Amino acid sequence: MRMAFFFLRLLFLMVSPVSTYDKSPNEMQRAFSQGRQLKIGIIIIPPYVLARYDAGGNISYVDGFVPQMISWMAAKYDFTFKYVEPPDGAFGAFINGSWNGLIGMVVRGEIDIVATALSVTYPRSLVVDYTCAFSDDPISLLIPFPQLESTISGITKPFQYEVWTGIFLCLLIASVVIWLISRVQWHVNRQSYHGRSGCFPHFWFLFRVITSNPSDVITFTFATRIVVASWLLMGTVFVNCYTSSLLSYLMAPTFLPLISTVQDLADSRDIQIAAPKHTSVDSALFAATTGSFAKLGASLRAHPENLLSASDNIEDIVFLQRKAVSYQETALKQRIYDDFRTHKQCRLSIAKEHLFPDQIAFALAKSSPLTKAFNYEVTWLRQLGLLNHWINSYLPRPYQCSAPLSSFRPTPNERLTLNYLSSAFLLYGVGISVSVLAFVLELIFAWWKRRANKVMPFNNRRRLRAEWN
Repeated sequence: MRMAFFFLRLLFLMVSPVSTYDKSPNEMQRAFSQGRQLKIGIIIIPPYVLARYDAGGNISYVDGFVPQMISWMAAKYDFTFKYVEPPDGAFGAFINGSWNGLIGMVVRGEIDIVATALSVTYPRSLVVDYTCAFSDDPISLLIPFPQLESTISGITKPFQYEVWTGIFLCLLIASVVIWLISRVQWHVNRQSYHGRSGCFPHFWFLFRVITSNPSDVITFTFATRIVVASWLLMGTVFVNCYTSSLLSYLMAPTFLPLISTVQDLADSRDIQIAAPKHTSVDSALFAATTGSFAKLGASLRAHPENLLSASDNIEDIVFLQRKAVSYQETALKQRIYDDFRTHKQCRLSIAKEHLFPDQIAFALAKSSPLTKAFNYEVTWLRQLGLLNHWINSYLPRPYQCSAPLSSFRPTPNERLTLNYLSSAFLLYGVGISVSVLAFVLELIFAWWKRRANKVMPFNNRRRLRAEWN
């Protein structure tokens, strides 16, 4: 059914040519028939453009969904082409009164077309002609992979601190109420009173009611039974909620991203932004005067080493130096996949919020006769669905690092590791430390008491001798 629909759509498009452009196919064909080879400027940005080099460092093979578009047009309009890389490796920026990179090569007539992940910006549009955008690819932030939330405080995670405070206050109030009732009972009828009468024994009794079988004995009256029953009922609810929540927390750990939004990055003291120099990113950040973009631009000015060149390994910069690198999201997905294949672990991820939207298009010289033909073909390929097909064919297939963070869960048969139960061992260590401290204090107190007992008889003998004399 889908194939039939696709062929019907293709037939409709073939009999209904695009009416946006006023040039006929013959006129567009003549635009390419100038008896020369087209020079196409590229920068290697997988999956937009991929390349292999020969022993001499020359390009021997080019692939990617942008070269697929060029090959489609070359077969249709019967022209030849040659791929050229910019000597400085830059996309194009206005530096010291002239344009560098690919844009500068177009302006000087050294190449005919820029066919790579070139962002559409207003300053560039003043000196070159852009075609219709063939990709809406936002600028995103490449960040280290989210860290697993620490389980050191796992035993307190099931409840918020307000709940813990409420439980402690309820326990304290119940013990005080029972103690007051017991004191009144003791004054009313001392013969029927038995058990301990202090406040702490009642507190300890109520605590052990919900944790274990209490061996202590307190005075039970009708009133105290009601208090204990109320506390036991409430404690049963809390114990069951705590047990189920603790199990869910231990078996479903949370991954915490270092940053989620652009504002998080602007306010962060631990992570700095890094961006390829002479691109739309650094231009936008440097031009900003207010807001989070202005803070990020100030960070780049204060740390010029964060303006990266094409040869920098941004994967290691992000993972080892803990920085956030801005780039087209499609290219970042490919980089994350390549890094996973190399290191066999998820080291990188993409922040939830984009830095800003971005469009990718071909760039040609001003008033180039090829512009309308490229516009026609880009629109045509989009309507055919071929453009989306090519893009998807070069994107990585679903794999471990592309899965949502919520799917990073232990399997039902996975045993709990030390990391999951570290809070329990921490509580045990704190208890042992407190007991040792109490034991030391007891020894000090006993030593001080014995010393006081030795000094006191000596002082008493001196006092008696003085009275005798």
